[in-house]
Amino acid sequence: MQLNLQHSQAATSNLTQIILQYNIDIAFVQEPYTILNNVVGFPKSFRIFAHGSNRKRSAIIVYNNEDDVIAITQVSNEDVILTEFRYEGLTFYGTSLYLPIDLDIERDLETIEDILKLTKGEGLILAIDSNARSK
Repeated sequence: MQLNLQHSQAATSNLTQIILQYNIDIAFVQEPYTILNNVVGFPKSFRIFAHGSNRKRSAIIVYNNEDDVIAITQVSNEDVILTEFRYEGLTFYGTSLYLPIDLDIERDLETIEDILKLTKGEGLILAIDSNARSK
């Protein structure tokens, strides 16, 4: 599942209910609800992957505890989180990206290129809020 929470506590609560009701393993989110620059609002049983010291604008939420998940920090920051997933012999990568309106898209395209190089043609999910309405 992929969605933008628009920093909303209510949207975070609704997402939690949907994850539990439909047994969603992984949610790729942009603009999560944060307090003191940390993603919050999810039960302690959920694993939250986000990176950076400022306000996080991307995160990956993992509900299935059988998934072996690690963050890859070389390309991760407040707007990007890259993770490696291993489950029942399957390995793939997942990334949640937020492309800010106010920054040059070339920076983000370079980040995506770096992710493609790091994942070396393995399975990759790119969940992106690209702000398509931006000039």
